Amino acid sequence: MCSTSGMKAQPQPHRLSRRAQQQRSCSMLLDSATTAYVIYYLYNDPSYLNPWKIPNVQLWLLGFLTIRLGIVFYDHLVVLLIEKCFKSEVLPTRKPGAPPVRYVSLDTRSIVYLSLNSLNEYAFVMRLTHYVWQGGHQQLLTWKLTQLTLGNTILALGIMFLSMDMLYAPLHHLLHLPSLYPLIHKHHHRQHFPTRGYLDAGNEHPIEHMIGVMCTWFAVCMAEIVLPTTGMYFDRAMEYGIGGLLDGGDYNMTWTSGGGVHALTVMIFFQFHAALAMMNHSPYNVQFSLPFVGSASLFGAENKLLRWLDEIPFVGKWVQRIVTGQWFKYSVEHHEMHHRKFNFNYGQYCMFYDLWMGTFIEYEGPKSAGEIEASKKKGLKEK
Repeated sequence: MCSTSGMKAQPQPHRLSRRAQQQRSCSMLLDSATTAYVIYYLYNDPSYLNPWKIPNVQLWLLGFLTIRLGIVFYDHLVVLLIEKCFKSEVLPTRKPGAPPVRYVSLDTRSIVYLSLNSLNEYAFVMRLTHYVWQGGHQQLLTWKLTQLTLGNTILALGIMFLSMDMLYAPLHHLLHLPSLYPLIHKHHHRQHFPTRGYLDAGNEHPIEHMIGVMCTWFAVCMAEIVLPTTGMYFDRAMEYGIGGLLDGGDYNMTWTSGGGVHALTVMIFFQFHAALAMMNHSPYNVQFSLPFVGSASLFGAENKLLRWLDEIPFVGKWVQRIVTGQWFKYSVEHHEMHHRKFNFNYGQYCMFYDLWMGTFIEYEGPKSAGEIEASKKKGLKEK
């Protein structure tokens, strides 16, 4: 008989759990259905990829290449400004002496997602510029520098950033539901410590990328329509009274009015939006707040009203954060904490949604080896 003592045990093939198999099947079904829908939609409406009606493929590809080179240049320009002009330091987790963090390289799926998303970005840029060039909603959007006002610049810019986050944050939260997370958003969280700027920001499932594009469109439309529509109804209420708004009065009823934002404001918003998304996925400790919506320095740290608010149970701290402007503090630290601890800090620019929903978490610096070991021992004792 042959002895089996010298034979090496064959490694057992890795078998997926039943839950992992179900997730893989659902993911394949979702991707297949999405692909089929996109093909069907583009077949019936090819103008989505060519709103400017570019006459030939060569010029279309030249435009695509130009946009790609522009994004690469802009990514490097943002880094240059951060390092040379603003002198921003790196985040505490990236400083020399901090425990090494784990970086994940781009795999095949990441390259495929980035490639697909680059096509969607090109279509979005073309459609946005075409929309602005055509005059936007009701052809009331203006390009004339003489028509720049406080309302269609600063106020409109604030509306765009607020409305963008107010839609994006709950949708982002939705993508973290256990039933959806492994199908769409999980891939974006492969990198626990984002560092590559645009590459880490755009490395997401195409469905998630389209959600981001929709939020940007929503922000532009909100800024363009909200202000003039509010003004239109206010004027009607002053002329005909509240009852006149309900019965139509003696005027031609229009539900919305455009023209609340200047074309240059839309372009500026898009540039800032892209820059902040890149910075959110960079290693730099960039942060700022808007003092005109409130800040501790504006009221004073020992202000009696703020101290009184702090003593109110349940809602005091929340109201104080609103009054002092802490909800509109942009910080790369916030988004790094989201990548490190997935179920917190869903907002992009401000933390209003997270403060409201109780999902905001303060930044935590790097832990030493001793602190990590102590937390492990504490966890074992609690078990």
